[in-house]
Amino acid sequence: MNKIQLTNEQLGKIAAAALFGGLFLYVYAVYFWLPTAKKIDENSKQAASMESDISKAKVQKAKYRDLESKLVSLKEEKEAAQKRLPKERQLPDLLKTLATLSAKYKINIQGINPGGSTKGEYFTKVAYQISLTGDYHFLGKFLTALGLEERILTMENLTISGTPGAPASVSATFTLTAYQYNG
Repeated sequence: MNKIQLTNEQLGKIAAAALFGGLFLYVYAVYFWLPTAKKIDENSKQAASMESDISKAKVQKAKYRDLESKLVSLKEEKEAAQKRLPKERQLPDLLKTLATLSAKYKINIQGINPGGSTKGEYFTKVAYQISLTGDYHFLGKFLTALGLEERILTMENLTISGTPGAPASVSATFTLTAYQYNG
């Protein structure tokens, strides 16, 4: 085989080209490639972190919707409970209820006397002694309507006696107990 003979000048040029090529690759790698690769890696990590935060935020948003609807339903339940068991005495509302129902069922309320109140752990019982007259069947409807009112009311110690002169006319006395919340 024929060997190629290179002169010293040619060897110097090849060595210089190799040296400058290596130097160029080193400068390119150190000043361009590595910083760019580092930025790409940092940006990739940052993008992955943002994607994770976005997915967590979407989960939170879904939970928030559920929490918001649950809060609305709880507020509605609270309002309904406060109507059934108010914190105040609300005597005017109770009197309006009695007047409305007595007019509807043709019952004559003879008297409403406030009784005592008994404080319990969660609620207070406020008693009113009520005497009334009317038709026997309308009295039953009146008492039923009173028990079905939105506010919690109970009738205790009901005494019914017939009224002379009218076949279905009766007079009744009972203790109406209204409840109020102690909270």
